[in-house]
Amino acid sequence: MNKWVKHILWTLSMAFLLLLWVQTEWQPFSLDIWTLKNDPKDAPKPVLTMQSYKSGDFQGQAERHLRENFAFRELGIRTYNQFRYSLWKVSCNEFFFPGKDHWMYYRPGVLDYYGQEAAKFFESDEKLMEYVNHQVDMMNELRDILKRDHDIELLTFIAPDKAFVYPEHLPPIDNQLKSLTTNPSQYFSKRFKETGFPNIDMTSWFASISDTSSRLLFMPMDTHWTFSSAYGYDSLFRLMDSLCPFNIPTLRIDSITAKKYEGRQDDEATLNLLFKVRNDTPNYTAHVSVEADSTTRKPRVLFVGDSFIFAFECLMPIRELVSYYENWFYYDKVFKSFDKKTFQINEINRLRSILNVDFVIVYSVGYQWVRGTNGFVEDALAAIRDPEKVKVALKMNEMEAKPELMEMIQEKAESKGVTLEEMLELDAKWLIENEGNQTNMGEND
Repeated sequence: MNKWVKHILWTLSMAFLLLLWVQTEWQPFSLDIWTLKNDPKDAPKPVLTMQSYKSGDFQGQAERHLRENFAFRELGIRTYNQFRYSLWKVSCNEFFFPGKDHWMYYRPGVLDYYGQEAAKFFESDEKLMEYVNHQVDMMNELRDILKRDHDIELLTFIAPDKAFVYPEHLPPIDNQLKSLTTNPSQYFSKRFKETGFPNIDMTSWFASISDTSSRLLFMPMDTHWTFSSAYGYDSLFRLMDSLCPFNIPTLRIDSITAKKYEGRQDDEATLNLLFKVRNDTPNYTAHVSVEADSTTRKPRVLFVGDSFIFAFECLMPIRELVSYYENWFYYDKVFKSFDKKTFQINEINRLRSILNVDFVIVYSVGYQWVRGTNGFVEDALAAIRDPEKVKVALKMNEMEAKPELMEMIQEKAESKGVTLEEMLELDAKWLIENEGNQTNMGEND
């Protein structure tokens, strides 16, 4: 090889290595355009000390830091992801399952369609049906108590499952894996109907119109519903008003418009590909309005379920439809009302929240029903069967509705070094114990 060629190759190699080092250390070249979706970047640069070196902590932290902060990392990852997707239709995000014709599905939804998701949780169809029957029995008992004693309606909503609405684009799967013939959400829907429990099954409805609808009900590369959610929420509010003559505001779908989808669809973005997947499907938008009059009442609503409620929050005029709402996301995280104050489920008085609304709606997309209500119905029944807990929760709600009283309780909480909720519960118990006595609540010190 000519010595000048060697010199050139050596110089280029050194320049490349220097470029990598400079970019890793100081990031002079902005890569914002390639920023990865859902990238935690939680590996800060470690500090070298004698103790961290001897314990091995520094080495491990340094390796994680380098793995997440090497030069042109985002571009490299997107290039690798694009290579796998383009050649083999493989997603580097294990939660997503690329289908045929550039369609995308959630992996649990695909497995649920083929009966393999249920087989992870139950050893037989009989065990699955036994579980669902017990869940439905508890749901009916909880509904009876809420309706009879507190005039609160409980209902369920099975959000549409893309795999069942558009199965023709599903990818092939490993048929050697164990599968069941009974589908959890379908059996839940069957048992709800047989027991008279109010339920909306959007999957079966969407599946029945998918061939005749002039618009795709799901975007090919996204699994959340967009414009079609307006039909779901319209149906939901109609059912709510039929169960209880509340005269809820009426949701009207005025028109649906279409425009070219310019960016990446939400789920597509999480694949972190180099190029946007070609998609000629228009982006549909439902334009809705709300009809109300002097007799209309906006209900207080508790939603217990998954991310399908986000379309209600983002796409619907929610403030015109409800006066207050809570979202118990996967019965784990709590978002309270319009300002979305966030709590963990164990940080709130769940019974108090249940007794402070007009409607409780348990909802999930089809494949999530293999988990039932994620523990909600069990906990709610255990709490509402306890008359003392119910009495305290009702008293706390009654007190919270009085602003002047809450100011006094807030002052007491601060002086005692406890939370407002803790002080409210203490005073509620004191009032119940001293009911009928000529004493002042201020004496509860």
